[in-house]
Amino acid sequence: MRIAIAQTSTRAGDFEAVTARMVELSVRAAERGADLLVFPAPSLCGSCPVAYPDREGYLLDLAECLVRLADELSCPCLVPVLTDFDGVPLPEAMLIADGDITPVRLATYLSALAQGDGEPDARALPELEFAGARLGVAFTYDDLDEYDDYQYDVDVILFLSGYGFATDDPSSALGSSLSEGRFLADAEATGAWIVGVGALGCYESQVFCGSSFVLAPWGELAAQAPSLEEALLVCDVDPSAEGPLAEPLAPEVYDAPLATWGALVSGLTAALERSGCEDACVLVDGSLGSLLVATLATDALGPMHVRALVAAADDESLSAAERAVRALRLPEDAVVRLDPPGEGDARLAADLAQVRLAELARRTGALPLGSDDKTAFALEHPRGVVAARLQPIGDLYRSDVVALAHMRNTVSPVIPAFAFAGVAAPDVEGLAEAFPTGEGRIEFADLVLSSRVEWELPLTDIVAERGHEGLVLAILARLRETAPVRACRGAVLAVSSRTLEEAREPWGLAWADRVRARDERAGEGIMRALARGVGGAGEGGREDEKDEGPQAPTEAEQRRDMSDLVGYLRDFLPGGGFSAMGPDQPGQPPAEQQRGRHGGEGGPAHPLWEGPFSEN
Repeated sequence: MRIAIAQTSTRAGDFEAVTARMVELSVRAAERGADLLVFPAPSLCGSCPVAYPDREGYLLDLAECLVRLADELSCPCLVPVLTDFDGVPLPEAMLIADGDITPVRLATYLSALAQGDGEPDARALPELEFAGARLGVAFTYDDLDEYDDYQYDVDVILFLSGYGFATDDPSSALGSSLSEGRFLADAEATGAWIVGVGALGCYESQVFCGSSFVLAPWGELAAQAPSLEEALLVCDVDPSAEGPLAEPLAPEVYDAPLATWGALVSGLTAALERSGCEDACVLVDGSLGSLLVATLATDALGPMHVRALVAAADDESLSAAERAVRALRLPEDAVVRLDPPGEGDARLAADLAQVRLAELARRTGALPLGSDDKTAFALEHPRGVVAARLQPIGDLYRSDVVALAHMRNTVSPVIPAFAFAGVAAPDVEGLAEAFPTGEGRIEFADLVLSSRVEWELPLTDIVAERGHEGLVLAILARLRETAPVRACRGAVLAVSSRTLEEAREPWGLAWADRVRARDERAGEGIMRALARGVGGAGEGGREDEKDEGPQAPTEAEQRRDMSDLVGYLRDFLPGGGFSAMGPDQPGQPPAEQQRGRHGGEGGPAHPLWEGPFSEN
């Protein structure tokens, strides 16, 4: 079977343009003898469903688009679409062949229903006969886990990844991270060819980096498309082969900082195109964040499309800013220098600089960029006026920013050493006393934040792992305090598995967790409470003792009742039995172990920097 992958960048919902592109790619794939052409998950519908009021018209236009594809495609194609069910995103893949349109997931369900063997599982994964092979289709890591853990009879698994690139998830980089990702294990577990189909560009705030691949069941790399480039990848897949391949490719050595930089460059380029702006402008004040964003904008757009407002609080910062502007080769007429205003008031000077940045953006039509990082968004209250409409590094912790700046300096030393020395730790009570160095303070704060945000660990687990109970409580309290004002600081490019907005707690919630003792977490406190209210006559009581007053339940009864109560409460949690996402499914990790937008198990991992604390 010859499979083709169309690694393309599209604009979600632009049905006319995307349809024309798909038809053109199908002609090229047919000329190369492809039996099946597969498109990336977000290429037609993006990564998020449309709003409810638009759903009817959107689905009508989508149906018209699919009918046109059925009439005009030159070879069989698998076209992913995205709808929603009661507000929950529902991915599907349409097999378009010989003028017919088959929704593969729905067809699997209807086929099982027609067999009349009871009510089939609506979540059953596809097993599709096509071109002499049995195909499976996966959209998520959970789907891959299902194929791993259950006896699906498939030769090829098409992984239509809907995950954007995330620094904390190597598998999101697809083929460029095979040595560190999950897909080698998936091939071994299923005994099937794994075909990873990657998208390009920016959908919503997620950045997709391509690097589609074809992996043989025995772990050899048969084909791979480049990262951050459009490509039509064609590869022969033989379900009867047992290896080795005649000419296998050597997997890349995964470079997380370099991949992150490429994702940011791609995301910033796409964001500028969507904004309708040709240029970007940035305040260069000598801080590491501002210098990194100026460098990023220059790499993404070229020096002719970047405008810099140089405004520094002291001579050393001004010198660093000027050196960076010269190193980036920004045109002299694109650099505006602002004398330190504010009559010695640092906050007033910062506000006036932001006002001037907003004025520069208005006058030139440029998109104003900010230089706040994820640590600043989480732990630092807004300093005052914020002109930025986009924060390119707003989903990277400060430790990641430092590592990324070091990496970029290995390409060309555009960021002066002074900027690294001036990186400040967040001002959280007790942090300076606990850690003598700024680097240690930053790393501890970032590890606590990532434990909470990306890995969703309970407070008790974070304290058990990191220690410093009072400091952890202070960091998480600050995280809650800053939530209401984050939205006014500009949008961010999502390059982690969970953004701060996705991790936001309900505003106005008075309750906050506390560190729990072992016996309390084991349920003994609940059991003692149940012992006071459970027992006596009725269910669980004994008729011959009803005149003697309520009887304390036995230990076995306490454990049973406690288990029932906790289970009942858990059903109301996100991912529980009463939630839209449904209960924990066989073969998937429990909901409380699924971490971030991408899921997965384990503890915090920072590929860009090495902290001094255990990540066991």
